[in-house]
Amino acid sequence: MDDSDELTGQKGDVLTVKGQNVACPICGHDRFTERTSLLNTRGAAFFHLEWANKEAYNYICTQCGYVLWFLPQ
Repeated sequence: MDDSDELTGQKGDVLTVKGQNVACPICGHDRFTERTSLLNTRGAAFFHLEWANKEAYNYICTQCGYVLWFLPQ
């Protein structure tokens, strides 16, 4: 079986949170790619300080593209 990402052709990784493997809540797939996103606020955007906002971790399902968001601990 090929573990390639159906959306981009990249392979994903199993996501484990607090010792538990995570499955996509939409399609049940268990492979994800990772990225980070800024959590923009109106105040920071008003003063053009978006770079100072906190980041969240995103895990994208390699089968359907659903995005899970996690705040850093």
